[in-house]
Amino acid sequence: MNKSFQLYGIILFLSGIFLFGIMHLAIALYIPHRGGWSDPPGNLATVLEEISGRAPYLLSIAFMIIGGIFIIYGVWKNTGNKE
Repeated sequence: MNKSFQLYGIILFLSGIFLFGIMHLAIALYIPHRGGWSDPPGNLATVLEEISGRAPYLLSIAFMIIGGIFIIYGVWKNTGNKE
């Protein structure tokens, strides 16, 4: 089961990184089409709101955090079994 936790963690972490990169690519492609700079909340938050990208952006961060926790838990359980 520990190996499956690590495998799930790696899959979640890599999918989070991939989704995060795709979202930043979408943001970078959309920013030149904006008319000007905005006041707070800032350009990133404004673009995320305009392209409806807040959910995938936060989901990518959640995937990376959950995947990291699974990986750390799997490593921790493996080192505990060897002693």
